Amino acid sequence: MSAPEPVTDFQTQRTAFLSWFEQQSRLIRHQPNPDTIAEVKVNLRDHGSEHLNGLMRAAIVMASEASDHICVTGKPPGFYDVEVPKMCKALQLRLPQLAARLRINPKCDMCVHFIIENILVEPGF
Repeated sequence: MSAPEPVTDFQTQRTAFLSWFEQQSRLIRHQPNPDTIAEVKVNLRDHGSEHLNGLMRAAIVMASEASDHICVTGKPPGFYDVEVPKMCKALQLRLPQLAARLRINPKCDMCVHFIIENILVEPGF
């Protein structure tokens, strides 16, 4: 039995965001040249919100349209329609802060890399 479309959409949005975020971390770590760091800076500042908005929408839709699915019932009430959007909004505020730290010096770049890696270990959603 396949998962309902809202569940699949949420999983797809989650995977897309985490893959994108991991790619930014990898670029910082493995290609620390000024052009790449500048690209990551723009990505974090300008494109992260797009991914997170899609994830928020998918979580809210999943919570309402697939409320009886095990993915939704396995979490506390309000997790997908309240907590996931809060986490996404917090990340939306954090990404420009991380971008602002890039290109100050190589140590700051590596700090941003490690912060991203820590978020990827346990994103919360």
